[in-house]
Amino acid sequence: MDEGTEYGRAKKLVDIIHTIVNNHSGTGVKTLKLLLRPCGSVITGNQLDNWLQAAVKPGIAELAMDLPLNSDLSFNFPCSLLSCAASSLQSLSLSSCAFCPTLMIGCLGNLRKVCPRAVRITEEELGCLFFCAISLEKLEVSQCDGITCLKIPSHLQQLSFLQVFLCRNLRVVEIYAPKVSTFSFTGPPTKISISNSSQMKNMTMDGQFYCGMFHHTLTKLHSIASNLQTLVLLSSKEAFGLPAQTDKFLHLRRLKISCVGMECFDFFSLVSFLRVCPALEHFFLSACGPYVVPQDSNLEDSGADSSQISSVTDFHLDNLKKVSIIGFCSSRSLIKLTCQILKTSSSLQCIVLDTTRGYDNSGICRNMDKKAVMESLRSAEAIKRYVKGKVPSRVKLEVLEPCTRCHLSKL
Repeated sequence: MDEGTEYGRAKKLVDIIHTIVNNHSGTGVKTLKLLLRPCGSVITGNQLDNWLQAAVKPGIAELAMDLPLNSDLSFNFPCSLLSCAASSLQSLSLSSCAFCPTLMIGCLGNLRKVCPRAVRITEEELGCLFFCAISLEKLEVSQCDGITCLKIPSHLQQLSFLQVFLCRNLRVVEIYAPKVSTFSFTGPPTKISISNSSQMKNMTMDGQFYCGMFHHTLTKLHSIASNLQTLVLLSSKEAFGLPAQTDKFLHLRRLKISCVGMECFDFFSLVSFLRVCPALEHFFLSACGPYVVPQDSNLEDSGADSSQISSVTDFHLDNLKKVSIIGFCSSRSLIKLTCQILKTSSSLQCIVLDTTRGYDNSGICRNMDKKAVMESLRSAEAIKRYVKGKVPSRVKLEVLEPCTRCHLSKL
């Protein structure tokens, strides 16, 4: 066997795990993580079952099993192990297996975190787990396509964090647990109900693979999350214009909006969000970025001047302190939105306009081709021509351009 091949490396890893598990009694094991995604061509269901039976004993606190996606391996997780570890298990993460809990597993009184990912489980079976896991605090449900209606029952009194990620057949989310304060959802606009919306403080609505998340948020979200303090939105397509008048998010402090690949988007329509967030303190916008010249590029109009980029709405952002626009481009609608913010924000302290693809944590700029560099320079010129003169003296303007070391040499 050639250990340099993918199969050889996988076989070696499986052999090492087999040796370790066989030489251990299982007593005293607090954490078991089987990270087996590279081993799809080697591992068998019998091996997995033997390892779990040997290692999962009373006293274990964390169990994680990450199996390969889209492989021929079909594994049914032995739920009898949960009965064995019922008194000690605190965290359970499973992927790419069948998981069919029943009420027979007993009370999982210390289970705080459950993360099923690409798990074959029905909503009824998930309900059995909820019935037994009365102390659950964190739930992450990802790519579980057997669930059409996700009901979070009221007896989960400690549940505070809920994440739902790309469950393709999901149609309804009903949250009855009274203390859920953070909810992250990725998928198409979906019917969501929350019995105690006053506790919901942080929400992410990620519709970047679908259409209409911005419109859905403005028209549907307020009724279920009126006390939000932080809202993160992602969309890649909006088929309809955003409504001008909706109910207000009176407590929203932080708003982050990402327009994923929306080259023709009317950025000025985002005023609809600013109008309904009077307490907003930080606005973060990820725009289309320096990938192509926007169809409404303001620099294409040689006769335009800064006086023509004016506001058309009457609202005030008296609490807004910081604005960050990443991927700032030469779009007329984006320039107009920026000028609108400057005009209506009496407490603004700082505005950051980043015309690049961003920088990593070490301060190194990300790669840009020649076309992107050209658009970034166009955007910087648009800022100088149309935005800079509208920045009040009290406001710090920071413009990020392509660095001379990495990018300007490409021109």
